Parts: sequence; structure tokens; C-alpha cells
Amino acid sequence: MKPYQFRIKILMVLLLIGFNGYAQKKKLQQFEEIVSKAVQKSYPASVRIWSFDVKLDQRTGNQFSGVVVTADGYILTAAHTTVPGKNYKVFFPDGKECIAIALGRIDNPTTPGMPDVGMMKITDQGIWPFAEMGYSHSLVAGQPCISIAYPESLDQKLPTLRLGRVAEVKNEYGFIRSTCKMEPGDSGGPLFDYHGRVIGLHSAVDVGEDQNFEIPVDLYRNYWTALQQQTTYLDFPKQKDSIGKDPLANTLQKESKQQKLHPKFDTQADKLSCVAITSTVQSAQQQILATLFNQKDSNGAKRQFLVTKLSMLGDNPELVTYPNAKLSLVAKDRENDVALLAVSGTDDLRGGINLSEVSTTNVAMGKLIYIEKERGKLVSGVYGSEIFNLPKNSSRPYLGAMLKFNSKPALFSLINPESPAGKAGIKVGDELLALNGKVIEKANDFAPALLNYWPDDEINLTWKNDTTTLTKTLVLAGVKMGSSNHPAERITGGKSGRRDGFAKVFAHDADVKAAECGSPVFDLNGKFLGINIARFSRIATLALPADLILQFVNGSK
Repeated sequence: MKPYQFRIKILMVLLLIGFNGYAQKKKLQQFEEIVSKAVQKSYPASVRIWSFDVKLDQRTGNQFSGVVVTADGYILTAAHTTVPGKNYKVFFPDGKECIAIALGRIDNPTTPGMPDVGMMKITDQGIWPFAEMGYSHSLVAGQPCISIAYPESLDQKLPTLRLGRVAEVKNEYGFIRSTCKMEPGDSGGPLFDYHGRVIGLHSAVDVGEDQNFEIPVDLYRNYWTALQQQTTYLDFPKQKDSIGKDPLANTLQKESKQQKLHPKFDTQADKLSCVAITSTVQSAQQQILATLFNQKDSNGAKRQFLVTKLSMLGDNPELVTYPNAKLSLVAKDRENDVALLAVSGTDDLRGGINLSEVSTTNVAMGKLIYIEKERGKLVSGVYGSEIFNLPKNSSRPYLGAMLKFNSKPALFSLINPESPAGKAGIKVGDELLALNGKVIEKANDFAPALLNYWPDDEINLTWKNDTTTLTKTLVLAGVKMGSSNHPAERITGGKSGRRDGFAKVFAHDADVKAAECGSPVFDLNGKFLGINIARFSRIATLALPADLILQFVNGSK
């Protein structure tokens, strides 16, 4: 082969690779647009619900989810969440609130948990946001589906979004199985097709994260008239309505074969931005991921540094792939659980995110994202929430002492003898005077003051008993969270130890293990969106947004 022919062949190969890359990116963008349009249609009708005493004007039960499917306020939900004739409070994403009454439910005692069909009706007058009902008989295995519901563990006013596929159109129990992850609180929440139509309602999960079971929407169509009665049916009602035919059935079949619904996601990053760090935590080696950033100093020289999860970073940190590199701690932020490490001693760390290119524009729910893991491995997900704050719960400090309600002065009423308070010698009836020098005048002042601290913090507590005044240094413990054998709690890799107490986070559904926090999040165009900070639950990984990371780094110079 002549030299010019060889060069032409190489050029043609490069052009082909470039064209294929462009075509792949175009298909991903088309898919993202399909998802975004479906979310815009379905999001306003996805509601948060709990049982409510209208006379006492107070909540009386756990939260669950549902979807409004008519302008006059019929709501589809799961039977196991409702009791016919009972009142419920309904919350829309736009802030609207109303009262609904539970109507019919189908709950066969011989098949517990099946078919789990329930209906409600808003009793307040009004025209309500509603979603179009689809059809479950026309579903195609593998077609995209969208969950918009309210997981109880996050306890947010706005729902979270999850993206998946219809894994089984109808399993052996009559349910749809989807890969949209669910957990308690999501029960009764809607599953939408990629046209934004309700195709199922969340019912149950199994241990595998792809084992999510949905009540087919055709059951609600089939028993629509019967379900309007405030009755618990122990078997399928005798009165049946026509399901009808799906006008989009042929379209679904045709579209299911098109690449725009099945775009190929990259599995390997072109430029590495994620590295693994090992360090010593309680005498054991522990690995965590970190995001690599580049910055030029005043002389134009490149500096590199890492941002990672502080609570999983121990002593003597080292890069797994670059053992000769030296890492030094520059700054840490306990409130956001991040640490900044300077990198020196090596020129081999190629790639990274240029800090000057990090922007802080908001991202819309439904946008596709990438998580980069160790060695450039990429996993896809969807941007699943607005930015929200998550107060301390599992990360609350524990003193082991309670104060008498509304007492002034603040008097101890209950002491756990094995707690920090009990071991310090505090007794019931003693009077609390100060926390770290701050005077505690009444019982109600204490809890907010204690929430400023974290487990393992040292505090100085001053109190007096019948004979003397004492001041002692105590080390706060952590709250022991109750264990559960619910399948939603048995997630691969477990939850992060520190997973709440954040002022600004967003949620997504990409597969991130607890030991993979510290890794970066990008959009389809490679724009840096944030850093994974906690595997919160089965359905959600939490990430700190880019503007917060930028603020942390710039404030640590």
C-alpha cells in the first residue's frame, strides 16, 4: 500500500469513529428530550399523601404516594396504604393541598399484597393537575419507564425521579416488574411510560434493585366503577368495565425497535477525573474515591488537588494507582463532609477537571447523567430531584439524657446509664447550666444547641446537683438507628455512615456504592455537576452540587 493510500485509510477510520461518536451523542440527546417531555407531563400530578384527622387538623399516619388521573380529583394508589371512608391529606408538587377520601380497594386475603388496587377522590372543589392514564396490556418489555414518587426516608415535599425499563410486562403474580427503584413511601406512586402516561402503581420490592413490582393500570380501568364505592373487595368485583384499546399500541411496538429508545451509553471515560485513595481508618485500610481537579497558579503552573468524602478519609492517604504521589490535607468541611487534598510528587496524573471551567447553572430533573468511577468506568443515571437540604437524623449526636419538658431551669428527667451523660455521673433531677460555655436557661434551648455538634465531638457540660456544680468534658456518641429486615434495607454495598445533615444536595438514581462516594457527576456534555457524597438509600445517592464544591475549593486557597 502506498503511503498516501495508508493516510487516506487512517483518515477514513478517524472520520468514521467521529461520525459514530456524534451519532451516539445525538441519540442520547434525543432520548433525554423524550424523558424530559414525559416528566413535564406527569410530574404535576404525582402527589404525596398521609392519613389525616380533619377534626383535629393533624396527621395520623405514614406518608405514601399516588397520582391524580382526572381533573375532578380521582387518585390511583395502592390498596395497602388506604382504608375506605378514611380521610387523607394530599400534597401536589406546586404546593397545593387538599383533602381526599379513600374509596374502593381490592385486597384478597388469600393472596396477601395482591392485587393491591386502591382509589381515592379529592373532596375539595377545584380543577386539579392530572396525568393521562395509559394501558398496561400494550407494554413492551425493555421500554423506558419513569417513577415519580415520595420516598419516606428522604421526607421531602417534592418527589424524586427514577428512570428504568419495563423488565417484565406481566410476571407470575400479575405485576409489572420494572427497574425503577422503590422503597417505603413510594407505595402507590405512579410508574409512567415514556409518553408520560400512567402504566402502573408502585406496590412492592424484593432485595434485587431491579425487583420492583407495579400494579398494572388496566386493573383500575377494569374496575373503575366498582372502585368508586367505599368498599374493601376481598376478590375482584363482579362489575367490570371495558379496558379499551391503547391508541398508541402500534406506535409503542414500532418505537420499541428504534435506537432513540435504546441509545448506547459510554462505559469508559475519555479523560480520567476519578481516582481511588486508601487510608488508615481505625487501624484498617479503607478505600474511597476522589475527584481530581486542575488549577493554574499565578505563574501559570498547573496544580492538582482532590476532593473526597471526609468521614471516610483516614490517616496516611495514598493514591492506589500512583503510590509515589504525595497527598497532603489542605482543608476540610465537616458540615458538607468533604476534604481537600493537594497532590504533589508526580506528573503522571493526566486528566482531571479544570476548575476554571466549572459552572454553577441549575440542572432540570430528568436530565441524563454519568458517574465516573475508578479507572474511568462510567455508569448512567438520571438527575432525580431539585436541590434540597437534609437535616441530621442518622448523624445526630447522642448524649443519652433527656430534659423535663418545658422545664425552666432545665432539669434532667431521664438518663441512660451506659451513655456519655450516664458515665459522666449526671443524675435525674440535676440542673443543666451550660453547654460549651453557652448558658442553657430552659429545656427547649438544649436540643438546638446540641444539634450544632457531631458524633465523636468533645463538649464541656456544666450542671449542678444537690451539693455542687460540675463541669466535665464528654465525648458525644452516635445515634443507634433501628435495624430492619425490609428488602429495601438490604442494598449491595450498604448505606453511607454519614448520609444526612447536608445544607445542599441533589438526588440521582445511578448505582453508587458507599465506598464509591467522592466520585464526580457529569451531564451528557461532560459538564461537571457535583460530587457523590452519600449512598443514602435504595433509591437515592446524594451529591453535593458544583457551586458548593467550587465555593469550598476557592475558600480553601
